[in-house]
Order: sequence, then structure tokens, then C-alpha cells
Amino acid sequence: MSDGRRPESPFSHPLIELVPAPGDVYAPAPARPERRLYGRAVLLFALTFLCTLTLSPVMVLMSRTDVATNLAPFLIPSTIAAVWRTPELLRIGLAFAIPALCILLCHEMGHYIACRIYRIPCTPPFFLPVPINFGTFGAFIRIKAPIYSKRQLFDVGVAGPIAGFVALVPFLLYGVAHSQPVPESTAHGMTLLVIGKSLALELATRLFHGPLGPGMTLSLHPTALAAWLGLFATALNLLPLGQLDGGHILYAATGRLQRRLALPLWLGLALLGYYWPGWLLWCLIVLVIGLYHPPVYDESEPLDGKRRALALVALLLFVLCFMPVPVDFLEVP
Repeated sequence: MSDGRRPESPFSHPLIELVPAPGDVYAPAPARPERRLYGRAVLLFALTFLCTLTLSPVMVLMSRTDVATNLAPFLIPSTIAAVWRTPELLRIGLAFAIPALCILLCHEMGHYIACRIYRIPCTPPFFLPVPINFGTFGAFIRIKAPIYSKRQLFDVGVAGPIAGFVALVPFLLYGVAHSQPVPESTAHGMTLLVIGKSLALELATRLFHGPLGPGMTLSLHPTALAAWLGLFATALNLLPLGQLDGGHILYAATGRLQRRLALPLWLGLALLGYYWPGWLLWCLIVLVIGLYHPPVYDESEPLDGKRRALALVALLLFVLCFMPVPVDFLEVP
């Protein structure tokens, strides 16, 4: 039961909405009409599916070294007409969009189910459609009340990455098994999408194709590219900073020590910006949502042995998924 005092520092994440009730800071927020929330979630999912189905064939073609395409990865009339009038491109889009959105949905459902178990009010998963690149910026849920203890915070934070990784493994194995080793550059006068290498992708490649010879690369099947997107999303979420999933896990495992680790970890990510400028954007995002994790109401409850083991599992997943240079565009003369 609350003694009426507010927590030392409220949550500051833009996706977390605090709605204190009279007489009890930690009472659940007033529920919005469920039908309206789920209708909005379904609409955003449908728009994201259409964007991803249309744009992913362009990205798949741009990632191949044995073909060239003049299609632009933007939701413009010429791209839409070319994809929807070509059955082969639509098949590529389906082979990417279905597994990619399944992986993202499983990630968010991990968070959602953990919230439901603890009766923490939250929204259903909302997808973010965009008219460029792969057609989506991922998905999120909005937690509408503070989280009481470190154990609750840990369970909510770790459930998403584990669920997403479990979902992507079958797609990764299937996709890599159906990918083809090809020469690194056989098409000229094109813009090549260079996919970043992670330990998980490298292990899967060696499992099915062995070490690739000099001058060879793996032309990824659309399903493998979808799994790559899932690996990238998992690595981003597991960055041990602020209120990202990795930040939740780090704070739950180390408590106030997170405040001393936050700045060195942030500086390490900033240094990686030398190799890929996208990390500088994520440094800015972390600063906006808060570099230091706000305290939960009850900081005295430690994590048990099983949760500490799960924290090591989360660290292993981060190592498997992380890519120093996730993606690059190369102009082939």
C-alpha cells in the first residue's frame, strides 16, 4: 500500500504515461476504451504490413550483388505500381513482411504479456509504418503506470527480447539455408545495400554454407533478411542504456550502480558512431528519454538467482545480435 509519497523520480520515457489516481500514486490509470485501442493497433498493423510488403522487395533487390534495380525504396507511385504489378516482387515482399512483422509482434507481446501478468496497465502493440526503407520503424507498447519493483521491471524488460529472439531463430535458419553464396560484385552502376554481420548470422551461415571463399558473399533470401531485421531490432533494444530494454535489465540487476555505468556506456556507443553514424542518433535518443534509469518504488527487493541467470542470457543475446555497422549503402561503379 502506498504511503501517499511520490517516487523519488518519475518515469520520463515519452512512451510511458503516468496517471496518478487520487489517494494512491500507484493505482492503475483509468482505462481507455479497449475497442478503440485495439482498433487503432489493428489499423497501424495493416498500414505497416502494406508499407513493408511494398518496400521490402526493393530492399531485397538492393542487397543482392547479382542483380540491379532502378526502383527507389520510397513509397512513391512508380515503386508501388512496379511491385503490385509484378507477382514475383509481391512474393518477395510476402517472404519478408510476414516473418519480419511476426518477429516484431512477438517481441512486443513478450512485454505485453508480462505487463498483464503483473496487472500493469498497458496498450496493445502499436506498429510504426513509414514510407521509406523497409516500411517500418518497429513497434511499441505504452505502459500507463509506474512499475513497482525491480523484479517486475526485469520481467517486463527481458520478456520482449527473449520472445523476439526465439521467434526469429526459425526464420533465420530457414532463410540462411535458402540463401545463395555469390560473388561480391557482379552488377555495376548500382547502389548496393550492405547488410551488417552479427555473430548469429555468421554462425547460421557457417552451419549451412561453411566458410565463404575469398570474394564471395551470401545473397540473403527475403526471410533471412527479415531475420536480420529482427536481430538488429533486438540489439537496439538490448543496448544497456536509459529506458531501453537493456537499460531496464541493467538497472534491475545492478540498482543504483546503473547511474555510474550509464555515462561510460553512452560514450562507448558514441565512439561507435565513427564507424556508423546511426549510433550517434541513438545516443541522442537515449539523452532525450533519459540517460539515467529512474528508480522503482521498491529498490530493496533483489533479483533472485533465476533472474540473474536470465540477465546473463540477455547479455548473450546482445552479443549474438549486435552489429558494429548494421547497414550501409555502397555505390558500385
